[in-house]
Amino acid sequence: MAFSVLSNVNNPTDAQLQARKQELSKIDASKYGNDSAVEMAWAQKAFRHTEVYFKLLTNIKCTELKLTKLDDEIYDQFMATFPRVKIDVIDEDRLKSVGAKRRWRAFCQTFESHIDDYNFGTLLRLDCKEGYSESNTTLVPRVQFLAIEIARNRQGLNMVHYVPKEGD
Repeated sequence: MAFSVLSNVNNPTDAQLQARKQELSKIDASKYGNDSAVEMAWAQKAFRHTEVYFKLLTNIKCTELKLTKLDDEIYDQFMATFPRVKIDVIDEDRLKSVGAKRRWRAFCQTFESHIDDYNFGTLLRLDCKEGYSESNTTLVPRVQFLAIEIARNRQGLNMVHYVPKEGD
């Protein structure tokens, strides 16, 4: 049995997404500064996401956890694009190198019209055996988080966090 979380609630059509992109492309970003309220809202959303995700890891066997309706496609594309990437402990310097950023950008963009907030900044644990902490997290686009965590789950690497319930 698979559990689905973090999946799309609203599935806009490609035409709707394209229209929204055109609207946004007309905005002059140089006229806007950083808004501390927006930054705080992002931080709160990112923190809630980490809490929910880690709670799921402790309560559901990661091998049964389904993060989106596109897990299979994300996993297959990830394994084809990054077959030798070490996912148990992420080397942040390698992850954020110029070459890796270029490859990840192309990977993420393949899911642009399929995953809501595909490039939303999301906190990723560097060492999957550890919890979320300042020293064990890095900021990545949502699709990159999904790809790495789906792979970790399928390979059972997140099982270290599962707390079996009585009768399991």
